[in-house]
Amino acid sequence: MAEVSPVDEVDYSLEEAYFSTIASGHLEAVRKAPGVISVISSSDMEAMGATHLDEVLEAVSGLHVVRSDLNRLEPVYSIRGIHSGFSAQVLVLFNGMELKNPFNGGLPSAFRLPLNAIERIEVIKGASSALYGADAYSGVINIVPKRVRDYAPAIAQMRLGSFDSRDFTVQYQHQDALGAGYFFSLEHQESGGDPSRTLSQDLQTLNDLAYGTSASLAPGELNTNYSVTNMMLNVENDTWSWNNWYWSNLDAGTGQGVARALDKDGFVDSTSFISHLQYRSIVDHGLSVESNLKYHFSDADSLFKLFPDNSRLPIGSDGNPFTAPGNLVTFTNGVIGSPAYKAHKGYFDTSFQFIGLENHIVRVQLGGQYVALRTGERKNYGPGVLDGSETVVDGSLTDVSDQSEVFLADQERHNVFVALQDQWDIQDYWTLTLGGRLDQYSDFGRVFNPRMGLVWEPGHNFTGKLLYGEAFRAPSFSELYLKNNPSGLGSETLKPERIKTYELVADYQAAPSLRLINTLYFYKAEDLIANRLVGSVFQFQNAVQQEGYGFEVESHWRANDALNLKAQYSYQHSENSDTGEAVADVPNHTAYLAVDYRLSDQWRLHLNNHWIGSSFRASGDSRDKLSGYSWTTLKLTKAFEPEGLSVALIVKNLLDENARAPASSIIPNDYPLEGRSIWGELTYHF
Repeated sequence: MAEVSPVDEVDYSLEEAYFSTIASGHLEAVRKAPGVISVISSSDMEAMGATHLDEVLEAVSGLHVVRSDLNRLEPVYSIRGIHSGFSAQVLVLFNGMELKNPFNGGLPSAFRLPLNAIERIEVIKGASSALYGADAYSGVINIVPKRVRDYAPAIAQMRLGSFDSRDFTVQYQHQDALGAGYFFSLEHQESGGDPSRTLSQDLQTLNDLAYGTSASLAPGELNTNYSVTNMMLNVENDTWSWNNWYWSNLDAGTGQGVARALDKDGFVDSTSFISHLQYRSIVDHGLSVESNLKYHFSDADSLFKLFPDNSRLPIGSDGNPFTAPGNLVTFTNGVIGSPAYKAHKGYFDTSFQFIGLENHIVRVQLGGQYVALRTGERKNYGPGVLDGSETVVDGSLTDVSDQSEVFLADQERHNVFVALQDQWDIQDYWTLTLGGRLDQYSDFGRVFNPRMGLVWEPGHNFTGKLLYGEAFRAPSFSELYLKNNPSGLGSETLKPERIKTYELVADYQAAPSLRLINTLYFYKAEDLIANRLVGSVFQFQNAVQQEGYGFEVESHWRANDALNLKAQYSYQHSENSDTGEAVADVPNHTAYLAVDYRLSDQWRLHLNNHWIGSSFRASGDSRDKLSGYSWTTLKLTKAFEPEGLSVALIVKNLLDENARAPASSIIPNDYPLEGRSIWGELTYHF
């Protein structure tokens, strides 16, 4: 690489100064890494007024957070137009450990993550299975928690806001002279949800018209309350690190209802726990080693009222709604299901990095994972409970756990893998990265995924990248084995989803304080899994081929010591390769602008705006395109020095925009997002 003289040095407070391991497994400058990377630091998150993960991710170019029409309005992370109802095509990691829900392949149930214990969030877009294995399909999001080495100050924070919302945080760190110590964080967030988020019609409205009842709760509120606890403990020295994370969302709301019929009585109790032991050592000047041992436990217990009290539905001979022959049954206490699962995941890996070869950095990684899912279910409908001859059913629940009538039998899966990568400085200005990973799965066999990255840096102010990668998504347990479910059945013959991604990047330091990044991409995805009608039943099939292209433009300008501006614009076009139809429910255009201004040593003003463009409807939906919206957040902060105290005012959806998330035609006016909310924040550093 060309040397940079002191007079040519750029402003290293800008984003290119961030270093990350997400693109290659070892620490390197983001702008030189063989990937399209975004890094959001803890100071960025604090400045922008964000209080949970979804608000931060919306600021990443090419990434849009959709609310699931299939899964109780839970977040779906759509990267470059690739998404399903469960965020299955994005690999979300917490400190390198996947957060995947093995039942549906998505996030933990009712997932909402506070931010105060996060040091940074790293995002790499594009196919990344050569490094991360399964589900690193459209990209990887790595949530990096604070640790002893980050020198996080001790804080106590209280935040009060609209919709009866209350947040608090306590954090403390201790470190001795040798660098050993611990970091502890406890956060809690709770809210009753915005009561103005109402639906004028739901699925039960249509049932009432068809069967002569008046059971629907519409017009009525979405059920969006939450009560989140987030706790972390990190203990480490210069070689060993032990990280523990506990998260729960108890009595969480069910959004629009599991069956798109409003449910004011349903809830989800969801918990996750991760324990991660890491060993890192530099053996000699040419060799380093890292080993990880991780355990992830997740638990979800729920009660869903699929249809409300006094609903009347046709029940088939299998006991399920809307199946043949269909005898009308009145459910005096509603149609109730109470599914539950517990998941255990164990993971280990060891990686070796060799730098002894001239102009080469060679990385070898070996590892494996074991997943076990245990299920249970109680309900007042379905096989083993009803046979279609009943006329009236009350709210008594039958336990079908460990029986053939359960929605999913207990499942297990394990895989082992080996990955190899070489970063080769071919000559001045050019670095070539070649790598691949081979995974062997117990249920669907062997998968190999290669990658290539060519980085050209002719000077200190310009970096060009040509990138290629392949990835796969493993079918979830529900897609493979779901049964006794009228909405869809599993198929044991499913193949993994596959994708190839091509990217071209130009990263230009136009001035010491101005950075411009332009990315072009194309992808081709095959064998996407969808729920399709097979005969008289819906079943998961490898039914969709998809391709897409687009570009992303980002800029960061530090105008002076007081004023910072960030902007990005993204365009994506994704379509079904077989039909040519545009992918539904994701905007073609998005943009983001953030202005951060230090009014004085004590006052700071931050204003950001997300512009989300319009979205196409699904095939067969005759409604107009879903209109876009603009979402503005303001944060005004005053610091009291040297007391260590700061107060802030946060206003979300400043202009009270009538923003909507896409819904199926059953919900004709779509799902309203939160209205304007006002928050007061008090923070004490000690």
